[in-house]
Amino acid sequence: MDLDSIAAELYAGSREEFTGRRNELAAEARKAGDRDLAARIKELRKPTSAAWLTNRLVTAHPDEVEELTELGGSLRQAHRDLASDDIRELSHRRREQINHMLGLAREVARSEGVAMSESITREIESSLEAAVAGEEAAAQLAAAQLSTALTPDMTDMWLMAATASPPKDREKPKPKPEKKSKKAPVHDELAAKRAEAERRRQEERQHAEERAKRTAAERDAAERELAELEEEAEELGTRVENLETELAKLKQKHREVRKAAAAAEKALEKATSAAGAADRALSSLR
Repeated sequence: MDLDSIAAELYAGSREEFTGRRNELAAEARKAGDRDLAARIKELRKPTSAAWLTNRLVTAHPDEVEELTELGGSLRQAHRDLASDDIRELSHRRREQINHMLGLAREVARSEGVAMSESITREIESSLEAAVAGEEAAAQLAAAQLSTALTPDMTDMWLMAATASPPKDREKPKPKPEKKSKKAPVHDELAAKRAEAERRRQEERQHAEERAKRTAAERDAAERELAELEEEAEELGTRVENLETELAKLKQKHREVRKAAAAAEKALEKATSAAGAADRALSSLR
């Protein structure tokens, strides 16, 4: 028994049975004397509905997942090389592949008999985008052991945006010396406008990144809280079932004891009557 195989079993299994099975395996590890493994098993978090469905998608369609992560590697390399044409083409393919995989996720949801809500769809899309944006997220996705949705790093998110190809350089005729001084102010004005526009874009991008980080952190906190509450509710449900079973046994035992007490009471009455009759007989003989 090792943590990797246990995690693989739990995250490949039923979401509803996750907590119960995890606790069973932790108890087995404790019984075997491996308290450290038992503690690490207990730390495995029950997946959210979106994470569980994402794991199912990865398991059912590993080739599509591999194609997506390879596409992400190519897109990141294209950004490093500043290859505008490649970025535009790969960004288009990325959008198509993610839409295709969301369609596959809906098929998986139908086969599992679960509803794929809008919020679940957004979380699955977030995990797929994260896998495109970064190698670490891609590895986490491929392992199919997510407990919550993945969130792309904000820096990588901007890398994932498609960029327009720059205008091709054209050979410009050399301006005549006498007209150079007249055109220079126009060029300077255009350069200043471009610089100002770029500065504003940078500010807007920074503000957007900050907002995205805050909302992503809030969402992650809400997901963790939801997972913990669901897990606690499931554990309490198990305790209620156990207590109800124990109560039923006690009620049955109570009925049996009451029945035995009634029989003993009748036996006592019979014995008392017999003793009285014996006393009367003895008295008459005297």
